[in-house]
Formats: sequence, structure tokens, C-alpha cells
Amino acid sequence: MTAPLAVAPRSPGTGGAGHRRLAVLALAALLVLAPATGWLLWDNRRLDVTTYEVTVADLPPSADGLRIAQLSDLHSASFGTFPERLVDDVRSARPDLIALSGDLIDHRTTDLGGVLDIVSALQKIAPCYVVLGNHEAASPLQAELIDALEDRGAVVLRDEARTVRAGGTELTIAGLDDPQVASWGAERSPRSVLGGMDLPPGVPTILLAHRPELLESYSGRGIDLVLSGHAHGGQVRLPLLGGVFAPHQGIFPELTEGVHVRGDTTMVISRGLGNSVAGVRVNNPRELVLVDLRAGV
Repeated sequence: MTAPLAVAPRSPGTGGAGHRRLAVLALAALLVLAPATGWLLWDNRRLDVTTYEVTVADLPPSADGLRIAQLSDLHSASFGTFPERLVDDVRSARPDLIALSGDLIDHRTTDLGGVLDIVSALQKIAPCYVVLGNHEAASPLQAELIDALEDRGAVVLRDEARTVRAGGTELTIAGLDDPQVASWGAERSPRSVLGGMDLPPGVPTILLAHRPELLESYSGRGIDLVLSGHAHGGQVRLPLLGGVFAPHQGIFPELTEGVHVRGDTTMVISRGLGNSVAGVRVNNPRELVLVDLRAGV
């Protein structure tokens, strides 16, 4: 006859206690994650408007306070009411000109409608000047985008400089293609391109150049102000440490936002308005930059 199987006695209440512990842990995790998720969603949808003052030696006193609105790294950002909020904020700022410093689209963008609507609205506020970023370099829509921007009145600056009047003041606006635009993967020297430009002396010169890490190549070339983006503010910003990562700069990069000076050249870096590969920002809201030019002493 087969012997009966021995069954270990079950401690009374053990299963219930285990389930209760799991429930408490799940509730605790929910209480932590829910506010964090809500904060992250809010942080990724808000828009900072940052104003910088930059002294320009050749700016006449009559032009003191001339304002530039800088938009960078849109990456075709068009969720919700963001485009309307962005355009409203630019309109409220009353800029004399608008600089779009690269990556209006993403390399995966298939529809230009959203970004062209934004540029059309901006062009009604102030003259728009555009340079191409690395994502335009990789996009099969590059030529179509350039034509569409010019059809809407925007000026696309491709390794060239133009003398314009803004707020009644004569300025030179120069623009560099991203080094990858000429041939994908074959980078050019911004210093050599700038050396071939005819930049009139005694006129304030503003350069739109997508990549901030090339600041040393821009400085000392007769450039008063450089407007750049590309770094996305370091994507994740830590207190005291700043940005964590930026393309072409790596871990804990130096040039991710704000004002940086090299000799007589000042660079302003925008944290950008959209995302590309990394879809989430942390402690790093989108940024519309306003630059107020101040006359030198």
C-alpha cells in the first residue's frame, strides 16, 4: 500500500501577511511614482522664456535694447497647444528679428506642415533668419524645407552673411551650415568658412551656428554674438552639476546653455524647444531665448 504524502503544516496567517506587505509596497511605490510622473509631464510641457543682455561694441547708442528672439532645436515639436504658446510668447516679446539656429525638423520628419506653420506665424512678427542643423543634414526633406522656408519669407543663411536693418540699425547677420550638411559624415571647418566671408568692420555681426562646441572656431573672426543650440541643455540637468550629456561633447558637457565669452565673442546657447533621440527632458524645460543687445561704452 502506498504511504500517504506528508504535507508540511501551513502557518496560520502567513499568506495574508505576505499579500498585505506586497500591497503596502505597491501603494508606497505608487505614491512615489505618481507625483514624479506628474512632475515630469509638467516639466516637459512648460516653456521657459529666458532673457540675456549682451554688450556689443559697435552697436550705436540709438539701438540700445534691440531684441533678438532665438528659437533652436524645434525638431518639429507640435504637440498640444505648444506651437500656439510659443508663437504667442514670441509675439509678446516684440523682437526686432528672429533667429532659428538649426534643427527645425528631425531627421525622421515626414511632414513639414507643423514647422512651416510656426515659421509662417513667426515671419509675421519679425524677419526670420535660419541656419541648418545636423538633422537637416540627415533629412531627405532638406531641399524641400529650404524652398518652403524661403517661400514664406524666411532667409536661409548658408555659409553667407547679409547686411540688414533691424530696429533702424544696420547689422550683419551671418549663418553657417552645420558641418555635416555639405556631405553627410564629412565635416567642414567653420573657421575656414568664416575666413572666406566678407564681414564689414564697424558693424555689429551676429552669427547663427548650430553647434556650440565649436565656439573656439567662431571667436576671433569679427563675430560679436553667436547664437547656438544643439546640446538640448544636456538633456538631464542635475543641481550643481548641470547637463549630463550633449551630442559631440559627451558626459557633463561645458556648453549646454546660457552665455559664454571667448575674447570679443559672446555665445548664447539655447536649451532648445524639442527632442530628438531622447524623448524626455529632466529638470530641463524647453526654452525660448531673448537676447537684448546693449551698446558698448
